[in-house]
Amino acid sequence: MSIVKMLLTDSLLSSVPEPIKRINDTKLSGFHARVGKTQSDKKRKIALYLNYRFGGVKGKQRNYLLGYYGECDLKEVRKEVESLKGRIASGEDVYATKQHALKQQFIEDNSPTIAVLANEFIERDIKVNRKGIDPVIRMFEKDILPFIGNYKLKEITRREIFEKVLDPITDRGAKTQANKTLSILKQMFNFGVERDLIQGNPISTVKKKSVGGLEKSRTRALEFEEVIQVFDRLPKLGISQQVIYALKCITLTGCRPIEVTGAQWQEFDFDKMIWTIPAERVKQNKDGERTHKVPITQNMVILLDELRAAFGYLNSKYVFPSTTTNKSGPGEQPIDRHSLSRSISRKLEQLGVPKFVPHDLRRTVATRLGDADIGADPIVIEKILNHQLQGVQGVYNMQEYMEKRRRTLDKWQFKLVQDRYYTN
Repeated sequence: MSIVKMLLTDSLLSSVPEPIKRINDTKLSGFHARVGKTQSDKKRKIALYLNYRFGGVKGKQRNYLLGYYGECDLKEVRKEVESLKGRIASGEDVYATKQHALKQQFIEDNSPTIAVLANEFIERDIKVNRKGIDPVIRMFEKDILPFIGNYKLKEITRREIFEKVLDPITDRGAKTQANKTLSILKQMFNFGVERDLIQGNPISTVKKKSVGGLEKSRTRALEFEEVIQVFDRLPKLGISQQVIYALKCITLTGCRPIEVTGAQWQEFDFDKMIWTIPAERVKQNKDGERTHKVPITQNMVILLDELRAAFGYLNSKYVFPSTTTNKSGPGEQPIDRHSLSRSISRKLEQLGVPKFVPHDLRRTVATRLGDADIGADPIVIEKILNHQLQGVQGVYNMQEYMEKRRRTLDKWQFKLVQDRYYTN
């Protein structure tokens, strides 16, 4: 390699003779230029370096890249060299400082976003450990990702989560939904900490009272007269038949809305008069195997016959088929369970009773079965609701009480029919 010692100037560097490979500056020790081969444009690429030893005679030899001639001003480079030499003299390893800055910039440029964390959280946690994933996915698609999805995890702050996600949900009156969103965000950030995607959970100490407010468990159970009034008025309010029948089914059986709306004809055994709700629609842990067996009473048979007569032309496997064609053909999907609550909410004033939601009908069944005229055994009521018995009863009592459940529901349904429950 041909090495020369000359003052580095623009005139010198603009036309370096071919044999020269390195030029050491005569004024600033360690400052030098490394000259590359002639390129296709007949120019030679010249890299500018500061060479120094840090830590004494046996210290580390450093080559600090200052830039490339033609891409930076040589006078400014000389000023930078003087500044760097001053820092080195004061004990700073400027090469290490620069490498650390480059590493931090790389981390900054490649820092994962909330959208990346959310996708990993959904795939590796939500889909693995939850049964009903659709509400969570909707939560991310509607209220979270459009507003903070592009934020880098290292940048997101608690304040921004409040302003862009939680407060807007609360402001639209959906306080319970705001609390649910807070809960899922906490879980997501904790997942990110475990996966080393983020150093800490920015909302770990946020409480529900600061978002949607403290929630009270619903206690609404309709009086018997209210049940009769609701089902007397429903058919006159333009609500779809499927919704009305689904609400009736909840009221006849005490089943959950999701257990009812997803019902399929194959689940009904009319020889044994048992409706078996599969584990995937029964409220329990994701991998739970507990099914729910519901006695088919005479009034349930009437309801099912009416449904088959009304919607048999669809040849649907669903008992409560959707007739809309937004995502698929008529009858290919069941009605959305949320359509029940939407229908009630829209017509609540015309129904003429205090506010209630479909799940309150299930609580109504449990409450009314305990009334004096029916007087059901509390254990039988728990079995009708498919609640797991607690304590010693839960461990040792394996009875299904199927006949007692059937007789209890018969009494309840007979009472409903007597009071024009099926009036259309």
